[in-house]
Order: sequence, then C-alpha cells, then structure tokens
Amino acid sequence: MHVLIAGAGIGGLTAALSLEQAGIEATVFESVEQIVPLGVGINILPHASRELIALGLKDELDRIAIRTRSMKYFSRRGKLAISVPCGEYAGYNWPQYSLHRGELQMLLLETFRQRAGADRVVAGHQLAGFRQDDNSITATFIDPASKQPLADVTGDILIGADGLHSATRKTLYPDEGAAVYAGMVCFRGAVQGAPYLDGESMVICGDNRLRLVSYPISGRLQANGQSHINWIAAVPFVTDQRQEEDWGKLTRPDNLVELYRDWQFDWLDVPGIISATEQIFEFPIYDRDPLQRWTFGRVGLLGDAAHPLIPVSSSGAVHAIIDGRALASALSGEGDPVAGLKAYEADRLPKANRVVLASRENGPDEVLEVVRNECPDDADNIHDYVGMDRLQAVIDEFKQRSGFAIDTLNNTPSYTI
Repeated sequence: MHVLIAGAGIGGLTAALSLEQAGIEATVFESVEQIVPLGVGINILPHASRELIALGLKDELDRIAIRTRSMKYFSRRGKLAISVPCGEYAGYNWPQYSLHRGELQMLLLETFRQRAGADRVVAGHQLAGFRQDDNSITATFIDPASKQPLADVTGDILIGADGLHSATRKTLYPDEGAAVYAGMVCFRGAVQGAPYLDGESMVICGDNRLRLVSYPISGRLQANGQSHINWIAAVPFVTDQRQEEDWGKLTRPDNLVELYRDWQFDWLDVPGIISATEQIFEFPIYDRDPLQRWTFGRVGLLGDAAHPLIPVSSSGAVHAIIDGRALASALSGEGDPVAGLKAYEADRLPKANRVVLASRENGPDEVLEVVRNECPDDADNIHDYVGMDRLQAVIDEFKQRSGFAIDTLNNTPSYTI
C-alpha cells in the first residue's frame, strides 16, 4: 500500500510516522518550498501524548517540552477560581506536554525522514486535484508560486491533511462556502522570562469579554531556571469583513497593552510580557460546521481539513495527532485501503464532531463565565459565591463529552499499529 499525504503539519506527519511504523509506505507533499517551524505554543493532552509516546518520541518530548502540572483558571481580577491537575498529576497514565508547535513539527518531520527516508517528504508541491478509479488514485501537484504543473503521483489512497483551507476538502465539498468566524481575534507571542507560579502550569484568565492564556513551553530553558512564556490574548472583534486567516501574520496592535493595563497580578505582569514580546502574531478564530462524511472512495480528510476547531482545551493539534494514529491503525487492520478509510471515518468522525460542537460552547473555559455571572467583580474570594464542585462539574462534563475522562482514557487502549 502507498499512501499520499497532502500537508506536512502535525496531523499529516503523525499519520506518516504511524504508517511507517505499520510498514505502510507514505509520501508527504507540502506546498511551501521550505518547511520551517511555525506558530508558538501548543498543549498535547494525555490522549494525544500517549500516541506520540507509542511512536517512540517520549525522550525527545521530555527534552524539549514542559510536563504540564495544572490548568489554573483566574478571574479578570487575578483571583483563582479553580486549579485542575493535568496529565499524570491528575491520574492519567500519560503526561500533558506544553511546547512550541514548530519544535513538535520539526521533531515529527526529522523523525519521519530518518525512519522512512528524506525523499518521502516532498516540499514545494501544492495539491491541485485528483482522480481515482477502482484500483488507484492519482494526485496532481503544481508549483505554489507559478501554478505550473509539477507532477502526477499515483498511490492507493490520498489523505488531505492540508489544514483549514484544505484543497482536498474544497474539491470534495465545492459548495461548502467560507469558514465560520467565531467573532474573536487571538494575538499570540512568546517571551523569555522568570518562571511564574510553579513554572509548570497553564493559566486561563478573564472571560469572554477579554481573556489571556499563558504557559511555559521550553524544557531546555526550564532546565536552566528560566521560562519561555507563551501567551494568547483573545479579544472579541465583531466585523462584517472577512479577516485574514494566516498563522504567520505579524502585528503590533497599539491598543493591546492598554486593553490589559490593569492585569498586573502578583503572579504575572500581563502588560509587561506583552510589551516585552518582539513578535506578535494575529489570527482570527474560525471553524467549520461538522461534516457527516470524510472519505470518498480512495480519498479522506484528516486534522483541520476534517474538523477545524475553536481552540479551547488545546483540541486542534491533539485531535490531528489522534486522527493520524487512528488512520494508520485502521489501514493496517484492513486488507483493503478503501475499507481501511471507512473504518477510520467510522471511528473518528463522530468523536471529532462532538469536540467541534463542545468547543463552540466554550469547553472547560465556561467555568470563567460561571464566575463572571455569579461572582461580584471585586470579590476577594470567588468561592464565597461559586462552589468548587460547581466549577469542577463544568470541566468534568467537557472531558466526558470529548472522550478523555480519566477512567475512560486509562482503560481504553491506544491505537495499535
């Protein structure tokens, strides 16, 4: 079997590595001429970290990443609402990792090149279309700059792991229309500084009016007593004009520090870390309505191409990783590639769609809306107004809906290759 994968992001590369582990040949095609580290910080939750560990990446992850100790939810006044243990600290059998997205992508890329061969990753090839018959599928690739034809490549199946603006999805669903804007813009950055709190926790502060997420992302700096502080400022922005969706869009928003001027807490100086950040990225938040079908004969969708998510509870990269593992497991368990694709879809589509819908409802971050609605803004002790059990129930309900409650995950095997 030969699998063609369009997209060398986290999902596509995890799929390629998992297929290689299963003894299935895969070739990854990426539209950019040079694959370089992109993005800032991401979190890898236990149900995804166990899949990366099964790929033999544990030692490297422990070298470059932070094992996240807890998620701490604070009001916009910096008062602690609830602290939720993460990964092994919560009783999972696997850690939660915080790290730089680009470092994870490069780890997956270099590992796949080492194991499968450097020629199995082809850069500068943009997917332009495909045709299939009963025996094979042929993908057509063009030069991304000139749009001139480059190659027709034939394989047994084609996987579209080509992101929110997936050419594969657009071909399968030509009338779908634009992605759905969530009415929010995220500004993202990372800056080196002194550790705050315990130096290993993720902070979610504020509410839907204004929010900040921050966490450390470098195991290397942690080993030297420093911290690489990743931050995301989520700012509501209502507009009728379409916003540019580009992870690499740099900006220097003049009013961002002013928006967070009063967010100077004894545990973190928010305007201080924003001001000290050299590169700030601007990204409007979009998702798409859930699909009822990902596979069409010999072609299927994976990751953001299949189920782009509003980024609450770090779900995007997590479910792309799980998709890649599930795909390889299904293909290795079925003698026929088309049957394998259908088995992958039957397993992953309903689970991913539940996460898309739960994320639209604010996911576990809804605890901060409970605090906003039921607790006076100047309260010293949130729990005088909102019980801890009430907040914990919101978080537990999201875990149940998303399929990673502790007992459920610990008693469910990872994907066998």
